[in-house]
Amino acid sequence: MSPTEARARLTALLDDTLTAVTPPLGFRDSWPDVTENDTPRGTANVSLDRFVTTRVDPTKYGALLGLVERHWKARGYTIESVNPDTAMPAIFARTPDRSAIHLTIGYPGNITFTANVSPIDAPDLTKGNPFGPRPAEPSAPNGNLALLPTIDDPFWSH
Repeated sequence: MSPTEARARLTALLDDTLTAVTPPLGFRDSWPDVTENDTPRGTANVSLDRFVTTRVDPTKYGALLGLVERHWKARGYTIESVNPDTAMPAIFARTPDRSAIHLTIGYPGNITFTANVSPIDAPDLTKGNPFGPRPAEPSAPNGNLALLPTIDDPFWSH
């Protein structure tokens, strides 16, 4: 799979998953992360994070995870593991084509969807990321990386 095909597959996995979530959540995508494989040589794994920018009240974590799990099962995905922790739950799934996708809720309410595909053609990672240089990430008013969700939603945030 070429980097272009991988990016399209990652985006499609994340887009499809987010269609199951209603009302819709705001989000922003990260830049693809590439990890070189030992074998076969010249290949790599690639992942893409989608950070939720809508604040989700902890009482709604179960609803969000349930929506996503039902959607993935309806798509024929295999649920590989579930972290039932009430503060920082997560769910991990594998697609029929062996791609992976997961939803993790971290502290303090950071929600991330991550898709992974492998292998991609990456003959020489010493020349850099095949997706190009990582663009600047959004920053908070204090100059730190903007990580916290900021969008208020009448359903998800309360």
